[in-house]
Amino acid sequence: MSLVLKKLLGFPSLFTKLLSGFLAVILLLTAFNLVSFFYLKRQIHNEIVKYNELGMNHAARGYENQFRLTREMVLGLNQDPLWTAYVNLLRQVKDNRAYGYVNDVIAGMKRLYTNPFFDMDNLIIYFQKDHYVVEKDGTSSAKAMFGTYYESPSYTPAFWKEQFGEAYAFKVFPAARFFEQMPGSTRSKGNLMPVVIKMTPYKDMYLIAMLDAEGLARDLQSALNGSFYILDPEGRPLYTPAAGPSVSALPDFASFDEKQSFIQTGDSYYFYKKGKDTGFLYVNKVTVQSISAQLLKLNLLLLSLLAVVGLLIILTYVFSRRVHLPIRIMVDTLRKDEPEPTPGPVREIELISRRVMHMRSTHQRISRDLARKNSILRHYAYVNRLKNIHMNLSELRELADASLPYVMIVYQIIFKEGYAEYHLEQEKGAYYIREYIDHIWQQSYPESVTIQTEPQQVLSIVFLPNESMETDTSLRHLQGVFNLDRGSYLVTMAEGPVQPAGAPFTAAYSQVTSMLRKRMLRDQTQWIRPGDGDPEKEGGCFKALWEQEFQNRLLSGSEESIQEWIRKSLAMLEKKGALARDYHRFAKDVAGELDKLLRSLNLTAAYEAAHVPPLDVTLDFYSPDQYDTWFRRLLDPALQLIRRKTENHDPITSFVMTYINDHLEEDINLDMMADKLNITSGYLSSYFKEKTGLNFSDYLNDIRIRTAKDMLQNLDLRIQDVAARVGYQNVNSFIRMFKRQAGMTPGEYRKKYAS
Repeated sequence: MSLVLKKLLGFPSLFTKLLSGFLAVILLLTAFNLVSFFYLKRQIHNEIVKYNELGMNHAARGYENQFRLTREMVLGLNQDPLWTAYVNLLRQVKDNRAYGYVNDVIAGMKRLYTNPFFDMDNLIIYFQKDHYVVEKDGTSSAKAMFGTYYESPSYTPAFWKEQFGEAYAFKVFPAARFFEQMPGSTRSKGNLMPVVIKMTPYKDMYLIAMLDAEGLARDLQSALNGSFYILDPEGRPLYTPAAGPSVSALPDFASFDEKQSFIQTGDSYYFYKKGKDTGFLYVNKVTVQSISAQLLKLNLLLLSLLAVVGLLIILTYVFSRRVHLPIRIMVDTLRKDEPEPTPGPVREIELISRRVMHMRSTHQRISRDLARKNSILRHYAYVNRLKNIHMNLSELRELADASLPYVMIVYQIIFKEGYAEYHLEQEKGAYYIREYIDHIWQQSYPESVTIQTEPQQVLSIVFLPNESMETDTSLRHLQGVFNLDRGSYLVTMAEGPVQPAGAPFTAAYSQVTSMLRKRMLRDQTQWIRPGDGDPEKEGGCFKALWEQEFQNRLLSGSEESIQEWIRKSLAMLEKKGALARDYHRFAKDVAGELDKLLRSLNLTAAYEAAHVPPLDVTLDFYSPDQYDTWFRRLLDPALQLIRRKTENHDPITSFVMTYINDHLEEDINLDMMADKLNITSGYLSSYFKEKTGLNFSDYLNDIRIRTAKDMLQNLDLRIQDVAARVGYQNVNSFIRMFKRQAGMTPGEYRKKYAS
């Protein structure tokens, strides 16, 4: 290639060697990428198929576990002798006059249909004798239940009556749409999958678990991107997608090998898995086109690569042709200027470097000579620098006339979202604002100087004929203009006091910039004058009382709870008339506490990957609503991580938390909870700590004190009553624990916060 370029360009040079090397690298990289592409294309296809297989296995396992848990948990109700006794009384409800036990039976079922992991819309007991049902809302006749409240063309009241004569203990029925038919209105209950469980030895009753088919699909089919079906052992559909093809369009899976995980027929892949417990067949149909579409990006990448390679070769050739002549002319010219031209091939780089160094030294010598002799040119350069965007005060003191009294005004600019409509950079926008401010002051005070000290900060130094002159008229005019444009930007004007002639600029500048800290969180132009407010007042620090409440609410994982806390905190800051910097300080404290909590839960790395908003953006906020949005974006990823950490638990943690919430007034301790779970207290303590990040006693005290804070808002309750209702029989123990958690006694808390 070097010889070809030599012939093409006409002379051997370093440039031809570099160009040939560059082209060789391009071709080698192109060959490597082509080989890699064809190898990886097949690998990626296999990985996509494997991903679909894993998604199918995950969905099948999930549904199998769901059906098994539904059966076990419903049958587990029969293990409670008291609940069984109530059900036996309800079997002969009229003879036993047992209507009063309905709520007790519903309470036993509540922990099933309220558990979000079961996706259970309702749990119904159907009694044959009186043809009535017991469900989460109470009792009703079977005819009303299945003809009005859970009406479906596929499941009539006669259908449910026929199930008493069917010989099975557990059966899953096809999902169907259920409706609540009321006079004049019809309300959809959703797509529900009935599951019938018959308890031995009762033949005159059975239970119906209404599973939310769409909820199960959202939870268990998240890794799938095709059309998902569930078929019973006879091939009848139990679940079909809303927009997918009918079951009749599926191939006959009876002849396929169960050891295989997918087949390809026509233009579709069919991934299938047979359930070990139920015998159901789970099928996911993925079109070949959808898998090919993912590989299409690789084909486009290949075409792009080839196009880039071709373009690079063309550009390299064009570049070599255009650069060749100037370089050769430059080398020939420099060679002639050499004191003693060297014969033979020229070392271009060495020659050019030597001549450039010579020109540089000559330029430096001329520049030093001009700097010494041309003071008028230097003064002119300083004047231009004074009017430039950036300027520091040490130079300003030398150039500006300080023989007159003056006033400094600082303008802090906040560009809003509406400014993007003008398609201008913020630096250019600040320049136009500075030019307009300078124009206004020049009209009244020609000696005034307006410069830009920071990217979003402008400074005016207004020189006055005497100290009694006022600047309100011009500032009021600027305020009106800025108010007209406040849809695009906001300006906070800080006017310093009149400085006597000869007063140093540095102290006056420090004083007037400190006044910007008085800015309020308002969507309007603000004019801060000397003596307005106290710049050092504390209006929004993160109180120790809020710290514990914030941690508790965040650890609860409840989005509604943390949003309520945000609204409450911002409302308190607004009520106290907090400054913008107080809101920023509060946001900084919250971010700090959040970081400490996430570190304690080992969630920092996962949280940092969530792209949360930075703290610095709050410096330009001008309304509490912006902070509300910022806090949500800051805390929502943390809530999701905490919920994910706390939700990855089994019934042990769930039982402990539920029992504490339901029996808060009782004397609860670790040993008692361990006995109820039939495990050791040491195991329960370490297990609870691992799952929640909190010790059992800390969690219990946090729940009790947080509940007590809410009760203290009720002035009709005595402190002794509040202590008893949250589980403290000794009021002194309650007061000590409350002060330890909240930083003040219950009486002080009530006096300070009770409405």
